[in-house]
Amino acid sequence: MPNYFQPGSLKRSSYVPLNLEDYDISPTNGFLPSEQPVRRLSDPYYEPWEQIMDRFNQYLLAHHIRRLVRKMPVLDTSKLTSQAEYQRAFMVLSFMAHAFVWGRNGAASEPASEFLPASISVPWVATAEYLQLNPVVCCAAVCHWNWQILDPNAEDPMDIDNLGTMYTFSGSMDESWFYLVTTAMEAKSARGLNAILDAIIGVENDNILRVTRALNEIAHSLRDCNRLLERMYERCDPYVFYWKIREFLAGWENMAEAGLPYGVLYEGVDDTDTFSLDNWQSLIRRFRKYAGGSAAQTPLLQAFDIALGIKHYPTGEKGLQSSVDDARRRLQQRGVAEPPTANSYLVRMRDYMPGGHRRFLEDLASICRIREYVLLSCSDSFLQVGSEHDPRVIMRQSYNQCVDLMKSFRDKHIMIVTRYILAQAKNGPSVSAPSVAPVSSHIIPRFAHDQAMAHTTTSSHHGGRLGGDSLPADPTMYPQTNAHAAKQTTDIPTAHAAHSRSPPAQSNPKSGRLARKVDDESVVRGTGGTDAIQFLKQVRNETAHTRI
Repeated sequence: MPNYFQPGSLKRSSYVPLNLEDYDISPTNGFLPSEQPVRRLSDPYYEPWEQIMDRFNQYLLAHHIRRLVRKMPVLDTSKLTSQAEYQRAFMVLSFMAHAFVWGRNGAASEPASEFLPASISVPWVATAEYLQLNPVVCCAAVCHWNWQILDPNAEDPMDIDNLGTMYTFSGSMDESWFYLVTTAMEAKSARGLNAILDAIIGVENDNILRVTRALNEIAHSLRDCNRLLERMYERCDPYVFYWKIREFLAGWENMAEAGLPYGVLYEGVDDTDTFSLDNWQSLIRRFRKYAGGSAAQTPLLQAFDIALGIKHYPTGEKGLQSSVDDARRRLQQRGVAEPPTANSYLVRMRDYMPGGHRRFLEDLASICRIREYVLLSCSDSFLQVGSEHDPRVIMRQSYNQCVDLMKSFRDKHIMIVTRYILAQAKNGPSVSAPSVAPVSSHIIPRFAHDQAMAHTTTSSHHGGRLGGDSLPADPTMYPQTNAHAAKQTTDIPTAHAAHSRSPPAQSNPKSGRLARKVDDESVVRGTGGTDAIQFLKQVRNETAHTRI
């Protein structure tokens, strides 16, 4: 690592340049695959999945998803032949899983489902483990692996107006556009990712001109991101997003008000045949709690944050990097830029990224010192009176331009959240939503909930429910389906049976929906489960404070 005590006299180190392709990152498409996602799994064995996805929106509209999923066999993922097929499998299972949990099954009074049958949970967890991310809808599922090029011969095939989605929950243009804005930003930012690595090489070689050129390339990508984010309003209506789309993107963490106080049980996973009615604590701990799809799950913004030295702190806490002088003093005292306590939510969101992308962020943070180089290339007095033609001043201006563009992007994001979520939540629907039954204990009695939750944190507890919800299709082609069904014992109750002998839990009369009207004082949570505005404003302010 260079010695930052004396600008202009950096010591050579054992630095090894990063290679994007080592992290499953495309030099041309960024965090998107280099080639279009596959449109269908090649082995006919997976036709039970593909046939549902062929008419996914029709089945969801007709309230057939839960019935079809219960009849679906439990498929083995070993017949998937490539990374692209694993990505498709994860994507289609994500759509089916969230349709099952939030789809209401055609009954207006039926709450969200507290469990996923083995026909989804078993292969979903298997594909998630292969791809090294959590089994829940995430940015990768709906944006990175859910696009297609409309005209391969177009001048810019990855232009947003030449892209389409493969699947949506609502079947609406609004939902497609919501995903495609992010997809297009990922593609346009490949230029910026290459520039980040070039800037690091410039720092290692103490080459101010190279660092400046790279910063200008990063700024170009950030301008593209800002322009694309501004286009969100063109074809995604705020009302449609909040009341028709958003609920399907929610996860099962901090979702008690939406009908999932404990999370979701993944049937057939995590030794689900070992619990008994006498061990409620064990059962509660086997509910899985995952955040839903969130913009924080794209590695792109975190990569730009790391490159520019933008530090984020736990929500509600003020960061240490409040001034240029303070930052320089810490560098001179330590010689290296020690990372402060990170925002725990942003760090957790890396578990919702593919493993290669997560490792890229970790390795990038270990070697990237662009901000420190810019800081120590200019003295305090030089920052004030230096010539505007001096390379050091130009480099500083290029760096600040990148920070300003990041702040501008986050300003725009706050405006979108305000219009698409807060305003809709405060105003309420134009047509009253059907009533939803109050959330009851279903599987877990109230006394057991109180007792077990006293010893349980909000962290993810893996689990599943054993039951006979997945029916075998062809026993010769899908023998593992019968194996899961054979585990079923009479000691394991169904949700309805457990509910019939359990006292109902206290519930919020407004429970049962993520999309609902809220009081002025109520906190509106994002699909990731956070207080969206407080989090985004702090991230925006921390970005602004990074300016040199």
